[in-house]
Amino acid sequence: MFSNIIRIIIIAFLFLSPALPLTLSPLPCFSQTEKTFKTKYSVIHFSDDKDLNDFLWRIGGKRFDYSTNPNFAKARVDRIIKRVQDILEMYPKNFSVNIYLRRGNLEINKVAYYENKTHSIFVSVDNVSDGVFAHETAHAVIYKYFPKPPSSIAQEVLTQYVDKNLWSDY
Repeated sequence: MFSNIIRIIIIAFLFLSPALPLTLSPLPCFSQTEKTFKTKYSVIHFSDDKDLNDFLWRIGGKRFDYSTNPNFAKARVDRIIKRVQDILEMYPKNFSVNIYLRRGNLEINKVAYYENKTHSIFVSVDNVSDGVFAHETAHAVIYKYFPKPPSSIAQEVLTQYVDKNLWSDY
């Protein structure tokens, strides 16, 4: 009886073991061709150069190829992140956030969202704007700044304050 149970367990393990890495993965699966672009405050993950170029255009208002001027591309992203920190007057130590660029819809009615577990912002490059990016960046700054993050209602008040004041003094 005991040996039959052992045989069943071994057969089940051998049958299911090729699928285990797929079911135990804690992070979303991304293609092996994924590229990264590092800035002072972020690491941007993308599949195609067009995705990064479109993201930079949507948050900055001007089209250009990031590979021809990487410092300008970095400044475009970091300027918004720094602006969010200045508006909130919150400067988390060693702040860095992952930004994942994706095509199409992320979730129902979401252009972007922040995930605290992975300290990542997920962005739809088809629909993002500087305001949307700043709003999600504010969530990242708030989570990193406070040892115990404020309630979701308090966070939304702060992120809406960022929305309202993003470029108010320009």
